[in-house]
Amino acid sequence: MIKMSTVNFSEKTVENIEVSCDDMKEIKFEFLDNTLRLSIVKENDKEVIEEIIKEEMEDDEVVKEEPTEDVIEEKVIEKLTIDDLKKIIYETIPKKNTAETYFRTIKQVHDNFDEDDVNELLKKENEIIEFIETKYDKLSTIKNKLCGMLKVYNLLNLESNVLKSKIDHYMVSLSIQEDKKKEDPTDKKTIQEAELIVNYFKNELGMMEDMISKDVDILNTWDKTAQLYAVLKIYLTYGMLRPSEIMDMKITDTDEGNEQKNYINVVTKKMIIHNHKNDRKGTKVIDITDDTLNDILSRGLNNYLITNHSGEVYTSSSSFSKMFKSRFNDYNPYDLRKCISSLAIHEGDTEKINMLEHNQGHCLNTILKNYNTYNKVDVQ
Repeated sequence: MIKMSTVNFSEKTVENIEVSCDDMKEIKFEFLDNTLRLSIVKENDKEVIEEIIKEEMEDDEVVKEEPTEDVIEEKVIEKLTIDDLKKIIYETIPKKNTAETYFRTIKQVHDNFDEDDVNELLKKENEIIEFIETKYDKLSTIKNKLCGMLKVYNLLNLESNVLKSKIDHYMVSLSIQEDKKKEDPTDKKTIQEAELIVNYFKNELGMMEDMISKDVDILNTWDKTAQLYAVLKIYLTYGMLRPSEIMDMKITDTDEGNEQKNYINVVTKKMIIHNHKNDRKGTKVIDITDDTLNDILSRGLNNYLITNHSGEVYTSSSSFSKMFKSRFNDYNPYDLRKCISSLAIHEGDTEKINMLEHNQGHCLNTILKNYNTYNKVDVQ
């Protein structure tokens, strides 16, 4: 006879075991899932008394069985064939011609890779892009094929950041290519001229940096050299902000009280431009990613970014431009804007072009029309 006061299946413990057996040698017990197996071995080592105790389950408690290996495999692997994808495309895209175009692209990619499962195929995003870029020559064809692939990724709710970036690159390249067809080369200057002008400003920036490193009072008093260094550093790093956007811009360490002003917050490292030519599009925010620039700006805390020789805010864009021109070899801010824009177009730097569109406040077509003036091909 075996008696137990408490059996705890979760902790796998037994309390107060009582056994009515005169020649008992030992007691053994073993927990197996929701079952307790208890054994009494007698002195002769031959006779064993066993008792099986099962855990009592609540009515709403369900014992879950582990799925078999076959079931697990079936749940994990859900193949998507090219025919399955075709059905999705044609059922989702109402225009038959558009659906055919998208399917034709994915079918070409599918046929090129030895992969039956479309889900696995689409994991090869970089390889797919490389295949399309190698197979086709025309920029417009490559862009259209990549757009077709992007549509497939979107239909299947798959991430495709590399693909999006590539499409953006080809859209910019196509705009530049189309603009060149309309250009009159006689109206253009060479890219070398733009490089010379930008290098001039970089040298000026370097000289001001040397002056600041040798004379701490330049920063402590936030004098003209410190101000112009900060302005030029902003121009060369983030693009040409309009004079009207910076001539009353204050350096601060808080957003509070600046809801209607243009300002630089050196704590959040952001340039906040509420008032600008395209302010109908909302506030323009530029992240200050250059720590050296932010450190310099911090020294001008509670001052205006740039002031005139009397220490007052400029009253007009023309007065600021006049000062700039007299200080920098007769170049005005818009001369530098044209050089920076032309170099970005010449290099085909999509990321920089996108930055200039945002920071300078105009689209690519405007840059091409008004500021891409340094791209004339050298005459040999």
